[in-house]
Amino acid sequence: MPFVLKLLLVPSLIALVTLAGRRWGPGVAGWLSAFPIVSGPILLAIALEQGSDFAAIAAANTLLAVLAIVVFSIVYARIAARPGAGVILCLVAALLA
Repeated sequence: MPFVLKLLLVPSLIALVTLAGRRWGPGVAGWLSAFPIVSGPILLAIALEQGSDFAAIAAANTLLAVLAIVVFSIVYARIAARPGAGVILCLVAALLA
């Protein structure tokens, strides 16, 4: 995969999601950003350069990273909903989770 394509593919997809959000609203942008806009092209490049076995391991680890992001986000949101919870408390609790 050419270097320029690897360099421009993900930022171009993110720019398209941003433009869609401006045109059709944040709901559409939210749905589009839920797709693997960043990880998908990166995993494709890994598969083309390193082979399918390596890409399969990278994809599995990507799913584990998504799980970690979900846990972080849920804990942060739950703590932030409590009265008097500051940013530092929310951040520390989410990082510990």
